[in-house]
Amino acid sequence: MQINGLVLGKYRIEKLINHGSFASVFRAKEEFTNRTVAIKVLPKSVYPTGRMRYLLTELSAMGRNWGHPNIVSIHTVEPGDDEYVAYIVMEYVDGLSLRQLITAQPPEASLAMNIALDICQGLIAAHEQNIIHRDIKPQNILLTSDKVAKISDFGVARILEASTDYAGTITGTRRYMAPEQYGGNYDYRADLYSTGLILYEMFLGKFPFRGKTQDEIQVRKQSEEVNFDQKLPEDMRKILQKALHRDVRARYQTASELYKDLDGIRKQWYADAVRQIMANQSNPAIQGAMLSEHRKVLRLSAEVAEKIELSASEEHKAKAEKQSQLQLETQINLHYDKAIQLIGGTQSQQALQEVQQAHRLYLSSAKAAKKADWIFRHLSDLMTPPQSPATAEEMIGLIDQLPPSEASALRSWFNNQYSPGPPTKTSSATESGTLPTDNGTGSDLTMLSLTPQETAPEFVLRKLHELVQAPHERIAAQIRQLAEEYAQAGKSRRSRIEYKKLGDFYRKSADTFIESEYWESAADCCARARLAHAAARRYSRARQCAQEAGTYYAMRAEYLERQQSWPEAGRLYALSADNYAHANLWEEANQSLSRTTICYFNVAENARAGGDLGLAYDYCDRILRISKRIKRTSNAEAGARKLLQEIESLFAAQ
Repeated sequence: MQINGLVLGKYRIEKLINHGSFASVFRAKEEFTNRTVAIKVLPKSVYPTGRMRYLLTELSAMGRNWGHPNIVSIHTVEPGDDEYVAYIVMEYVDGLSLRQLITAQPPEASLAMNIALDICQGLIAAHEQNIIHRDIKPQNILLTSDKVAKISDFGVARILEASTDYAGTITGTRRYMAPEQYGGNYDYRADLYSTGLILYEMFLGKFPFRGKTQDEIQVRKQSEEVNFDQKLPEDMRKILQKALHRDVRARYQTASELYKDLDGIRKQWYADAVRQIMANQSNPAIQGAMLSEHRKVLRLSAEVAEKIELSASEEHKAKAEKQSQLQLETQINLHYDKAIQLIGGTQSQQALQEVQQAHRLYLSSAKAAKKADWIFRHLSDLMTPPQSPATAEEMIGLIDQLPPSEASALRSWFNNQYSPGPPTKTSSATESGTLPTDNGTGSDLTMLSLTPQETAPEFVLRKLHELVQAPHERIAAQIRQLAEEYAQAGKSRRSRIEYKKLGDFYRKSADTFIESEYWESAADCCARARLAHAAARRYSRARQCAQEAGTYYAMRAEYLERQQSWPEAGRLYALSADNYAHANLWEEANQSLSRTTICYFNVAENARAGGDLGLAYDYCDRILRISKRIKRTSNAEAGARKLLQEIESLFAAQ
């Protein structure tokens, strides 16, 4: 074969690419199309009749996988001449082989990951066609100029028939054979072991088994565990351990399974990069450019990257909000602590000023300021004897007379009644009015008028435990009973400790339901945890549990809404709204109430269509009462008014 020579009158030979024992590969130019191709020439001297089956297998294997982006494609097979059996004209891959790349310098982790995923994609396609490659090694992984990996050389591949599960010959490159491959009884999992050896070389820069001869390497493969460098991350170590397991039953069973685990690490790498960029860079333009570069390096699709970015963004926002809230609570508590220290001394005016400063940390509107004025007036009323003081000085004089224990109780009461929240939430609460409440118990009490005693958390918990069913509720009832006994004995501190235990128990129970995606049960536990923490005077924790209860009730309600279970969906949205209100999340509470009215309107319409006018009237009435507590007018409210008029007309006609 002459360089610059013309083969078959249409292929101009340009360069020898590879020379092996059974064939040589040349780069050539197809004269008619000016297309660069690779030509594998098969000498008759090494392809007697007995070896022709390997040639036919290779051609069949490459034909079955034609056009796959991670397998070298065959263009055509040209007939041979006096010297050669045939000329296989193939896709020309314009980069290095993986062996050349590793020898020069081990690839960076991102490139190694991309190459590993490409190899898996190629093997998935081959194995789906019942083809075992049997010679996966760095020399047979070719890279394009864009570093896309392609599997080549199916010269010793085995195509399994439908009735054959295992190959029955020993072939391949011994260094990269799987342990079972030496015995001639193996299947697709041998290719996955060979892939594991390649991954080890790429990520650690060395071959996992040492030996002066191939026989020594074979013995170590079949008897020794693989050693790993300490610098290798734990997630990648687990993948390599499984891919290189000498027991095929403990190894990856399919190329798809290996691809999934590798892709999971790639996505985690991107998620880590996103979190770091968001934490260190606030400029959106620079953030976008940096994220775009990471997507490109890791070859992530825009859709996958956007999901990861959204999740990381929500996580980053939640952490920032939590940190901000913690800082706010710390500042407020400092003012409260200082006020309590001043109450018992001669600086009562300064004590009241400290309380005012605590509220100023979250007051930002005229309406919120008015509410604060009302709070202080109410505080004054609380502290006065039967004859109310006429001036603020008289009220401060009363505060001066309080013993330290009562001053502490005043602070606890103040936190319970008027716990601070973000400025926008306080404003929304004032504008939206009082929200319906069912105390997060899981019962539909949104339309009932409850006395102050009936809304006390201790009372609600007692009513809940009057009928105990679930095993975890029996334990909860025992804790609550002990808390009540301490309270009745005047041991308020011990009682609050038991209520805190009850809140922690309910929150832990919620985690169990969350793992099983039982959202309503999780929400019920979070709502009960809120009641228990409120009884324990741990108001910050109570608000957190209320927020979680609101979220999980809404998740279950959304599912039921999609199932068109309108009454139950509406009930759970109402519970969601109530708990959001207890968490001072007024916008979320109003959204859940709006969904409640929509669900209830569907119930009313269905009842009207079925002739049940009483039920339709009842749900319309519920909608209108709920709508009074929502800031904006909804379509459900307008529809309910119209439907009520129609029902009243029908009643009048009867």
